[in-house]
Formats: sequence, C-alpha cells, structure tokens
Amino acid sequence: MLKNKTTALIILSFLTFLKSHGQYLISGYVEEKKNSTVYISLIRYDEEFLISGNQVLFSTKTDSLGHFKFQGQLLSQKNKIYRIHCNTTDNKGFQFVQEPEKSNFHNFIFSNTDTIFFKKSKKHWFSNSQNTNTADQEWYKLKSFVKQLKKGVTHIKNKEVKQQITTDFSEKTKHFSNDSIQASLVKLLAFSTIKKNNFNIEKDFIRNPDFYNRLLTSLQNDYSQKSYYLQYKEELSKITNLIILRKYKQHKIINYILVTLLVVSLTLSFFLFRKLKKLLPKDNSTQNLNLTNQEEKIAKLICEHKTNKEIAEILFISLSTVKTHIRNLYNKLEVNERKEFIRKIKIHLGTSTKINL
Repeated sequence: MLKNKTTALIILSFLTFLKSHGQYLISGYVEEKKNSTVYISLIRYDEEFLISGNQVLFSTKTDSLGHFKFQGQLLSQKNKIYRIHCNTTDNKGFQFVQEPEKSNFHNFIFSNTDTIFFKKSKKHWFSNSQNTNTADQEWYKLKSFVKQLKKGVTHIKNKEVKQQITTDFSEKTKHFSNDSIQASLVKLLAFSTIKKNNFNIEKDFIRNPDFYNRLLTSLQNDYSQKSYYLQYKEELSKITNLIILRKYKQHKIINYILVTLLVVSLTLSFFLFRKLKKLLPKDNSTQNLNLTNQEEKIAKLICEHKTNKEIAEILFISLSTVKTHIRNLYNKLEVNERKEFIRKIKIHLGTSTKINL
C-alpha cells in the first residue's frame, strides 16, 4: 500500500515538473497491446463520439510492454479537446468501441503545459487517468453530475413525462454550469450535452438568452475569434436564423390572412352596395334639385293630373310657357314622361301633394 502511494507521488511530481517547463506529456499503458498504434486526435466540442482519420494529430507505437508516450511543445496553449485511441484489432481503419465495460478511446481536455498518465486498468482502455488540467477535472464533475441526473429515467415512455424530464435535466445542467464550472470550454460541453438531449434550445433561447450569450462572451474572452468560439457562434447563428425565419413565416401567414380578409370584406361590401343600390329608389338624385317657385307650382298641378291648358289657365301664363317649364322639369329629373315625373317629383317634395301655390 505504501509502495503504491510512493509511486503515485513520484509520478505526480514528475508530471508537475514537466508542466512547469512548458512541455506536454501524454503517456501510459494499453493493456496487452504490444507494438500497437496509439493515436492522438483534436476534436470539436460536438464530436465526442465521432471518430475519423481527419482528426488525428500524431501517433506512436506501444513498446513490448504496451507502454506509449507523446511528448513535446507543439500543442495549443489554450485548452482543447483531445482523444486518445487505439484499435482493438490489427485491421486497417479506425475502430470505434463504446460499451459500458469496453472502450478503446478516451476524450480529455489538455493544453501544451499539461501532463496526463493512463495507468493499467482491468476495465476498458484509458479509463484510469491522471490529468493535471483543471478544466478536464471540471469536465469529469460535469459528466458525473449528468450521469446522476439520468439515473432511472432512460426507460420512461410517456411523452409528456419525458418532455418534463428533458426540461428539468436541461435547466439543472445549465444551473450546474453557471454555479460549479469556471472553464468556458466545459460550459460549452454542458451546452452540447443539453443540445444532444433533444431539448428545444430555440424556444429556450427566446425565453432565456442570457445563458447562451454569457457563454459566447466567455468563449470570446478565452479563444478570441478562433476555435470553439467560432464553432459556438455558428451554432447560435443557426438558432437565431431559425427564430427569424419562423417569425417571418408567422408574419407572412398573418399578412396573408389579413389581405384575404380585406379582399373578402371589399367583395362583400361591393355586392352589398350593389344590392342596396337596387333596393333604393333610382331617383335619389332629386334630393338636390333646385326648383323655382313657378316650377314647384307647375309640378304640383302635374301631380294633380292637370293638363297643360288647365295649368296655363290656373297660373295665367301662356301654353308655350307651361310647356317650357315642363321641359325644364323633365330635364332636371331626367324623365321623359309625365307618369315617371310625378313619381320622382313626389319623392323630391317629400311625397306630399300639398304644395303652397
């Protein structure tokens, strides 16, 4: 027991020494894998479970005891996400194994001044590591927290309950990120965890943009206009563009409905106007007639069905003068016969035949 503690202290002292001298060191053992290739890859924050040859930075061979080592000064000074990986067989290509008790890779956060040592493990490869990077230690805490949240909820089938669990999971993860995590990269990984959990980030961003905007600012401070900041900024742009597009579609639908209602309203108004026009007397124009005193007298006598001669005798005017007045009255009321004239003039005079002579 004392021997194991002493060995661990020596390893940690050695790792600390290397860290202080600005060199990275990645070393360890692959159980029962002699003369096998070990790969170190640089991955994006959302590529935790994507494996590709394009990600590989460098590789090395294990020795006869399964030991490997990467050492140098070529990694980034900023925290980045790396993967260590070794194929389970000698077949060509990249083999990806992810099972509870068997895995051939490990993702970790690292920088150019850090050291990590992978001890022999009876479990899956690379499962037992000592990393001096504090952000990687925070990531381990995040993964432990997420694992606890997911306990006992994986087999729930009810959609409403699952939706509520998803919302609770995301909110608790956001709070944990705000309260317990300092490294911006680990906060970004918390966001990635939320996104992969089928949470409606678009709706949450509308309701509570502070979490997402603070993360953007934090990444900008740590990574400037590069790397994870640009990846996350692109992610936020997709979300905001979707929100804008959705609002545009909603406004377009509303405008279409309003235009349709306006057209229908105008059409109905047109038909109602035509119908009312048919129902109203055609001689409404007589309301604005300006009849002379003599014309009103003649109009009254016409309504009493007097002849032209009788009108001339009653008013002591000539027959030709009567005819001239009648012609002027016909023109004003736009009629051609006496019967139509009587109907229109009664409307003009309030349908009353009592005209003061």
